[in-house]
Amino acid sequence: MRTRLWLMMVPCVIGLGCAGGASDAPAPAPSRVNAVLAEDDSASKLDAFCEVHAAAGKAKALTWPELDGATPAATQEWRWVSLWATWCTPCIAEMPLIERWDKKLDTEGAAVTVQHVSVDATAEDLKAYRDKHPDAPGGPRVADQASVEPWLTALGLDRGAAIPIHVFVDPSDKVRCVRVGAVSEGDYRTVKALMKGG
Repeated sequence: MRTRLWLMMVPCVIGLGCAGGASDAPAPAPSRVNAVLAEDDSASKLDAFCEVHAAAGKAKALTWPELDGATPAATQEWRWVSLWATWCTPCIAEMPLIERWDKKLDTEGAAVTVQHVSVDATAEDLKAYRDKHPDAPGGPRVADQASVEPWLTALGLDRGAAIPIHVFVDPSDKVRCVRVGAVSEGDYRTVKALMKGG
């Protein structure tokens, strides 16, 4: 009898539910409202994605250091400024993804202009890399390495922030998001949400 009673209590002890208890009832299906709330957490995802995230009214205007090459022009759409270098393995690895997303965002109503800016120490390093990799994106290089750290602090980052760094600039030329670190497949919806009104 004791053995039988103990066997009946095991499901209660290990959390599987007890006969006659409330846990026997199936869990209620999530309501449509709860399902929408679970999916609509773009603001919290943006805060997690961006080291710096500013609302439209509080965002600072984008500034540039002196560049070796033309300063990227402002556009009527979002800009995605990608800071990279030829020696930065994560930068190189994410470039095809960024280029693919550029096209995908355009087709999904979140048009963006991607602008790659190199922080390589010399123009020769950049040229040698592009000679070996003709499919590498174009774009200017920061002309004076001493200006990189002040530029990072102007963007709201620490002076020693590591690349890749992504700067998302809205059509009014305001910096809305700055991310330190590579992007991955799982970040696409967050980037799209930013472009669509984050």
